[in-house]
Amino acid sequence: MEIEENKKLYGLVQCTRDISNEDCKKCLDGIITEIPSCCDGKEGGRVVGGSCNFRYEIYPFVNIP
Repeated sequence: MEIEENKKLYGLVQCTRDISNEDCKKCLDGIITEIPSCCDGKEGGRVVGGSCNFRYEIYPFVNIP
């Protein structure tokens, strides 16, 4: 996937509360490696693991107060 030069990319990673910080990092490291094959070159995508998930888009998708 390639993003145009002046485009922003928004991302979010999350882990469930029942795992340690170390296990969260391991989970995220595992699912992030799946991004190149998961989303068919689209400008956004999501990978969901058992205890963590990752999402990215070219538009803001989370409201931060």
